[in-house]
Amino acid sequence: MFFKLLQKECGQNFKSLIYWIYVVCVLLFFFTQMGSPGFDAQKPVKTEDGIYGTKISKEERDIEEVLLGELAQDFYDDSWTTYPAGFIKYVKIDEEEKQEIDKILEEMTGLTEAQRSMEIESFYENITPETSVYSVFRLPLKSGISYDIFKENMKKVTFILGAGSSYEERVFSQGVDVPAEYEDAMKEYKNLIERDKFTRGYARLFSDYLGIILGIMPVFVVITRCMRDRRAKMQELIYARKVSSSTVILSRYLAMIAIMLLPVIFAAFYTLIQCIGYTKGMDISIDYFAFISAAFIWLLPEIMAVSAVGMFLTELTDSAIAILVQTIWWFVDVFVQGGELVSGNFSFHLIIRHNSAMDYQVFADHFREFVINRVFYTGFALICVALSVWIYSMKRKGAWDFYGKILCVSKRKSKA
Repeated sequence: MFFKLLQKECGQNFKSLIYWIYVVCVLLFFFTQMGSPGFDAQKPVKTEDGIYGTKISKEERDIEEVLLGELAQDFYDDSWTTYPAGFIKYVKIDEEEKQEIDKILEEMTGLTEAQRSMEIESFYENITPETSVYSVFRLPLKSGISYDIFKENMKKVTFILGAGSSYEERVFSQGVDVPAEYEDAMKEYKNLIERDKFTRGYARLFSDYLGIILGIMPVFVVITRCMRDRRAKMQELIYARKVSSSTVILSRYLAMIAIMLLPVIFAAFYTLIQCIGYTKGMDISIDYFAFISAAFIWLLPEIMAVSAVGMFLTELTDSAIAILVQTIWWFVDVFVQGGELVSGNFSFHLIIRHNSAMDYQVFADHFREFVINRVFYTGFALICVALSVWIYSMKRKGAWDFYGKILCVSKRKSKA
């Protein structure tokens, strides 16, 4: 009975217009955002200008000098920007606040405004168009200033500018971009080719992009399916059938998960074929299962969680409120991470970001956190499904009406 229901549910979902809109949206997002990734597996060669891109550094000295340099440039340009919810915000500060920042800079660097301006102008005079992308203006910290004092002063700057600036500890603690040396570039290359087997790096990038759209789209498919019986006024007939509540809900849930994985698997094979084509004739050994593994380990728990929450809230309220709830969750989760795309700060984010095929070490250092995150959302999804089964069972017994109100069966009988 279960597999017959599962097959029937899959067939019904394939006939749903919303499902095909889901497929189009997922694939359209994939092709426009990632599509043909810019493969950068070229072995670095030494250059005269010494340009090898950038790397992330968590060294206290690098953090101090890069942030002080950035703050001095912001002060010089009188241009202040923050990203409080992932969107850029231009901040205007008054003269008193500007003087406070000037005081902080002078105390931290020992340089007056005029001296800092000379340093900035000299820096820009000496860079070329080729080096400008990777050049970072830095100001050294005055001797005798500890890292704790530095952090306290950054808190003062954050208080003036508001949330979402580069000067928040939660942001700069994830590291700062500094120019990479030849050895750094070679290490990244070897990590991609030897440790990541090339495709694992691009599988992370693949999952990063698809994770964004999969954090919102499944809820529409779920709500459409869960509300269909109510719109067709089929609830009473379904409730009367001699099929367990768990069989009905689980077959419905698994069918939706299975069909929503299909465009993800298609995109995975498409990207794998591109990787195979790129590495053809090169002495590179690739992992042929990297993208499929990413689809099931990285993205499946996300689809499960979004779908389970949608099903639970729909069964609970007999309404489409799950769309509002999921939209808010998606918006907050995506845009709070606006400045942390390769930070390894997975925490309990539904949508895990790692917007790079490189940076193997960042991911490796936070792999345990990644596993805990995915296991958590898998468990969370199963709990929501179990609650959906219970609510559905209560409805069949007449102890829960279609608007989420708990009714007392005994009182109903006594009134009758």
